[in-house]
Amino acid sequence: MASAPTSKYNSHSLENESIKRGTFFILIDKEVIYICPFNGPIKGRVYITNYRLYLRSLETPIFAFLNEEKFNVDGWTVYNPVEEYRRQGLPNHHWRITFINKCYELCDTYPALLVVPYRASDDDLRRVATFRSRNRIPVLSWIHPENKTVIVRCSQPLVGMSGKRNKDDEKYLDVIRETNRQISKLTIYDARPNVNAVANKATGGGYESDDAYHNAELFFLDIHNIHVMRESLKKVKDIVYPNVEESHWLSSLESTHWLEHIKASIF
Repeated sequence: MASAPTSKYNSHSLENESIKRGTFFILIDKEVIYICPFNGPIKGRVYITNYRLYLRSLETPIFAFLNEEKFNVDGWTVYNPVEEYRRQGLPNHHWRITFINKCYELCDTYPALLVVPYRASDDDLRRVATFRSRNRIPVLSWIHPENKTVIVRCSQPLVGMSGKRNKDDEKYLDVIRETNRQISKLTIYDARPNVNAVANKATGGGYESDDAYHNAELFFLDIHNIHVMRESLKKVKDIVYPNVEESHWLSSLESTHWLEHIKASIF
């Protein structure tokens, strides 16, 4: 977003604005050019207040306000989790649907309906949740239509510097392994770099150690966190906009490390 010189304002105009809008203060008010992916450059004014940040276009309205496409369906009913699980052949003799999170009481960042091993009770799930970051217990995300091998998602265990263990969590992962009868060991893919996982112990997190999880093997995927990814993408943007230096293109692209992150993300 390109910007023009910041517009001047005085205490009198700010006071008038606050009087007109109660406790609504405009803190920043400047002209900008917004590069809209649909309509191209749009000239307007950006306002940062004590309530919100918004752009008011002086020319073409932004796409979000132009789009008048109508749909004949209720958006809230497009996705039905029970129907989606049934499409995948769930529940079955090994996996069940639990409503333990129907009010998002167990985990506020998980769906209301979860698929878990049939042998694990809801009380088991509550005990496991106490040992997982943000209570994100291992739950089924995908099941193979033929051999029934599954992909299960979860957050890091709360091991900490002292190397804490949780028998309920260890038992639960072993139940998941036994549910996949064709495997002798549970394969755990940790998306973080190894050094990050070790460092997370200092803040109470960690990873599944061989000592605690005997029937599991752990692999680190070396994918950096969102802050590193965002900074890398920003560098990519800087080398392609507003100008591209053809003579230094390859070295500039290499310096962003973006392709390295993409390669790590897709294995």
